[in-house]
Amino acid sequence: MSRLDDFQQRIHDVIPLTHAMGTELLHYDGRQLLVGAPLAPNSNHQGTGFGGAVYSVAVLAAWVLIELAVEDAAVDGTVVIQSGSMDYGQPVDSDFFAICQLPEPAEWERFLTMLKRRGRARVALKSGLYCGTPGLEPEGPAAAFFEGRFVVRAR
Repeated sequence: MSRLDDFQQRIHDVIPLTHAMGTELLHYDGRQLLVGAPLAPNSNHQGTGFGGAVYSVAVLAAWVLIELAVEDAAVDGTVVIQSGSMDYGQPVDSDFFAICQLPEPAEWERFLTMLKRRGRARVALKSGLYCGTPGLEPEGPAAAFFEGRFVVRAR
Protein backbone atom coordinates (compact mmCIF):
# COMPACT_ATOMS: atom_id res chain seq x y z
CA MET A 1 0.00 0.00 0.00
CA SER A 2 1.40 3.42 -0.97
CA ARG A 3 1.79 6.38 1.35
CA LEU A 4 -1.12 8.12 -0.38
CA ASP A 5 -3.31 5.02 0.02
CA ASP A 6 -2.42 4.87 3.72
CA PHE A 7 -3.23 8.55 4.16
CA GLN A 8 -6.51 8.13 2.26
CA GLN A 9 -7.54 5.34 4.62
CA ARG A 10 -6.61 7.54 7.57
CA ILE A 11 -8.76 10.46 6.43
CA HIS A 12 -11.69 8.14 5.66
CA ASP A 13 -11.37 6.83 9.23
CA VAL A 14 -11.01 10.19 11.01
CA ILE A 15 -13.14 12.32 8.65
CA PRO A 16 -16.06 10.03 7.67
CA LEU A 17 -17.49 12.68 5.35
CA THR A 18 -14.58 12.08 2.96
CA HIS A 19 -15.63 8.45 2.55
CA ALA A 20 -19.29 9.37 1.98
CA MET A 21 -18.23 11.93 -0.63
CA GLY A 22 -16.09 9.37 -2.46
CA THR A 23 -12.98 11.55 -2.36
CA GLU A 24 -9.81 10.00 -3.68
CA LEU A 25 -6.22 11.17 -3.19
CA LEU A 26 -4.78 10.72 -6.68
CA HIS A 27 -1.32 12.30 -6.81
CA TYR A 28 1.26 13.84 -4.50
CA ASP A 29 4.76 14.79 -5.58
CA GLY A 30 5.99 16.82 -2.62
CA ARG A 31 4.80 20.14 -4.11
CA GLN A 32 1.21 19.55 -5.21
CA LEU A 33 -1.75 17.32 -4.48
CA LEU A 34 -4.60 16.13 -6.71
CA VAL A 35 -7.90 15.03 -5.13
CA GLY A 36 -10.83 13.64 -7.13
CA ALA A 37 -14.53 13.29 -6.30
CA PRO A 38 -17.55 11.89 -8.14
CA LEU A 39 -20.50 14.18 -8.80
CA ALA A 40 -23.27 11.72 -7.81
CA PRO A 41 -22.82 11.72 -4.01
CA ASN A 42 -21.94 15.43 -4.05
CA SER A 43 -24.79 16.82 -6.13
CA ASN A 44 -27.57 19.24 -5.28
CA HIS A 45 -31.23 19.44 -6.32
CA GLN A 46 -30.19 20.83 -9.73
CA GLY A 47 -27.85 17.95 -10.52
CA THR A 48 -24.72 20.06 -10.14
CA GLY A 49 -22.10 20.02 -7.39
CA PHE A 50 -23.44 21.03 -3.99
CA GLY A 51 -21.51 24.12 -2.84
CA GLY A 52 -20.58 22.58 0.50
CA ALA A 53 -19.22 19.45 -1.17
CA VAL A 54 -17.21 21.46 -3.69
CA TYR A 55 -15.80 23.57 -0.84
CA SER A 56 -14.98 20.44 1.16
CA VAL A 57 -12.96 18.87 -1.67
CA ALA A 58 -11.00 22.09 -2.20
CA VAL A 59 -10.28 22.42 1.54
CA LEU A 60 -9.35 18.75 1.73
CA ALA A 61 -6.78 19.17 -1.04
CA ALA A 62 -5.10 22.01 0.87
CA TRP A 63 -5.28 20.32 4.27
CA VAL A 64 -3.88 16.99 3.04
CA LEU A 65 -1.11 18.78 1.12
CA ILE A 66 0.03 20.57 4.28
CA GLU A 67 -0.22 17.39 6.36
CA LEU A 68 1.97 15.48 3.90
CA ALA A 69 4.46 18.32 3.34
CA VAL A 70 4.91 18.93 7.08
CA GLU A 71 5.48 15.20 7.52
CA ASP A 72 8.05 15.34 4.69
CA ALA A 73 9.86 18.05 6.68
CA ALA A 74 10.07 15.64 9.66
CA VAL A 75 7.79 17.77 11.84
CA ASP A 76 5.09 16.11 13.91
CA GLY A 77 2.28 18.63 13.76
CA THR A 78 -1.46 19.13 13.63
CA VAL A 79 -3.10 21.14 10.85
CA VAL A 80 -6.34 23.10 11.17
CA ILE A 81 -8.04 25.60 8.90
CA GLN A 82 -8.20 29.13 10.29
CA SER A 83 -10.19 30.79 7.51
CA GLY A 84 -11.27 30.11 3.98
CA SER A 85 -13.29 31.46 1.09
CA MET A 86 -14.53 30.04 -2.17
CA ASP A 87 -15.36 31.72 -5.47
CA TYR A 88 -17.72 29.66 -7.60
CA GLY A 89 -17.26 30.70 -11.23
CA GLN A 90 -19.36 28.09 -12.98
CA PRO A 91 -21.50 25.06 -12.12
CA VAL A 92 -19.78 21.78 -11.35
CA ASP A 93 -21.63 19.54 -13.79
CA SER A 94 -19.49 16.40 -13.82
CA ASP A 95 -17.05 14.48 -11.66
CA PHE A 96 -14.54 16.98 -10.34
CA PHE A 97 -11.11 17.39 -8.84
CA ALA A 98 -9.02 19.88 -6.89
CA ILE A 99 -5.37 20.76 -7.30
CA CYS A 100 -3.44 22.48 -4.54
CA GLN A 101 0.19 23.57 -4.64
CA LEU A 102 2.55 24.62 -1.89
CA PRO A 103 3.65 28.26 -1.84
CA GLU A 104 6.88 29.24 -3.56
CA PRO A 105 9.91 27.47 -2.02
CA ALA A 106 11.20 30.56 -0.17
CA GLU A 107 7.81 31.16 1.45
CA TRP A 108 7.46 27.48 2.37
CA GLU A 109 10.93 27.50 3.95
CA ARG A 110 9.99 30.58 6.04
CA PHE A 111 6.87 28.72 7.19
CA LEU A 112 8.89 25.62 8.18
CA THR A 113 11.51 27.72 9.97
CA MET A 114 8.78 29.45 12.01
CA LEU A 115 7.11 26.11 12.78
CA LYS A 116 10.36 24.57 13.99
CA ARG A 117 11.40 27.63 16.04
CA ARG A 118 8.09 28.60 17.61
CA GLY A 119 6.11 25.39 17.38
CA ARG A 120 3.37 27.13 15.42
CA ALA A 121 3.04 28.74 12.00
CA ARG A 122 0.44 29.87 9.48
CA VAL A 123 0.35 29.34 5.73
CA ALA A 124 -2.04 30.45 3.00
CA LEU A 125 -2.92 28.06 0.17
CA LYS A 126 -5.09 28.12 -2.94
CA SER A 127 -6.90 25.22 -4.59
CA GLY A 128 -8.38 25.20 -8.06
CA LEU A 129 -11.44 23.02 -8.63
CA TYR A 130 -12.05 21.59 -12.10
CA CYS A 131 -14.62 19.42 -13.86
CA GLY A 132 -13.76 16.33 -15.87
CA THR A 133 -11.02 13.76 -15.83
CA PRO A 134 -8.55 14.42 -13.01
CA GLY A 135 -5.11 15.57 -14.05
CA LEU A 136 -2.40 18.04 -13.18
CA GLU A 137 -3.05 19.88 -16.44
CA PRO A 138 -6.82 20.45 -16.49
CA GLU A 139 -8.58 20.45 -19.84
CA GLY A 140 -10.71 23.48 -19.06
CA PRO A 141 -10.89 26.51 -16.80
CA ALA A 142 -11.42 26.20 -13.07
CA ALA A 143 -15.04 26.02 -11.96
CA ALA A 144 -14.11 27.40 -8.54
CA PHE A 145 -11.18 28.68 -6.50
CA PHE A 146 -10.55 28.23 -2.79
CA GLU A 147 -8.22 30.39 -0.69
CA GLY A 148 -7.54 29.45 2.89
CA ARG A 149 -5.26 30.07 5.80
CA PHE A 150 -4.08 27.10 7.86
CA VAL A 151 -2.40 26.88 11.24
CA VAL A 152 0.08 24.14 12.06
CA ARG A 153 1.11 23.39 15.63
CA ALA A 154 4.01 21.11 16.44
CA ARG A 155 3.17 18.40 18.95
